[in-house]
Amino acid sequence: MSFVRNGDDVLLLRHPDHGDRFAGLWNGVGGHVEAGECIRAAARRELREETGLEVPRLSLRAVIHEAGLLGRAHAVFVFVGETDARAFDAPDGFEIAWHPIAQIESLPLVPDVAELLPRALAATEPFFVTELFDGADRVTKIQIEAEAQRV
Repeated sequence: MSFVRNGDDVLLLRHPDHGDRFAGLWNGVGGHVEAGECIRAAARRELREETGLEVPRLSLRAVIHEAGLLGRAHAVFVFVGETDARAFDAPDGFEIAWHPIAQIESLPLVPDVAELLPRALAATEPFFVTELFDGADRVTKIQIEAEAQRV
């Protein structure tokens, strides 16, 4: 997943209202890693496919272990980047928009975005997160690794 900045704005994608997870909620732009694909290359490809934006410099800022999301476990790699471009192409069924970073908490967000986005934008190195879900798409616990736990 990637969060791309343009000045004081961040590009977010709104999940379709009738999707299988996070229906109607705003999130970063992302998708799946294809077999044999580098994780950063996958993030660039997903940005290009879902927005038409080329963001050559993406920095890894978080690794999230999602346990129980739709009954599965996932690893999510969170990247941040910047672009001077504001024009984008939204894929069918999705809404994409620039939002002021200072106002994102007023949006209907995927449950962890309000907490993790400011931290990811400010981070200088990756941080690690464990998220527990109820078997569907509702978060029951978010645990961010404390600095003191790092070796």
